[in-house]
Amino acid sequence: MAAWKWLLGVFVLFVAVGCSHGDAVTSRGDTRWRGASPAASYAEPREGARLECGTLPARIWALIGQGQFAEAEVLIAEGAAAGLLSKPAANRMLEEISKLTTRLGQLPARLHRVPDFPSQLKEHTLYEIEQMLASGDFKLATKAQLLMAQKLIRQQPRLMQKL
Repeated sequence: MAAWKWLLGVFVLFVAVGCSHGDAVTSRGDTRWRGASPAASYAEPREGARLECGTLPARIWALIGQGQFAEAEVLIAEGAAAGLLSKPAANRMLEEISKLTTRLGQLPARLHRVPDFPSQLKEHTLYEIEQMLASGDFKLATKAQLLMAQKLIRQQPRLMQKL
């Protein structure tokens, strides 16, 4: 009977203390401040506010979704160095940033020879192409051309094996 009370006490203690990683990384790189931020949000954190371990991946993915790749890379580096972000998660995020910043013109020449290659989009990144698709902006290319460009960049390794 006392065992469940002991477990309940430990659980309450963990909930009260929260997630602690010793010297936490703050939004400005100061590791001396140990207090947790009052609420998790995607808004810019206050000066000296600690990035909680549960919100760091969500914040990074939000930055990637907004096209703020430089800020996301900085947070990935700081989070991985502080142990707030696992190496596989950091690698997945960096791979996604790499794909989103790839320009259509950077693809191998073999992929440029596919039928109906949208050459007018050579200077556009995957992020820009996906933004055009999401907003329905078909001034530079048709929807089919935008979808083809997206597929060529996203599935480049698989398509290279086929050719």
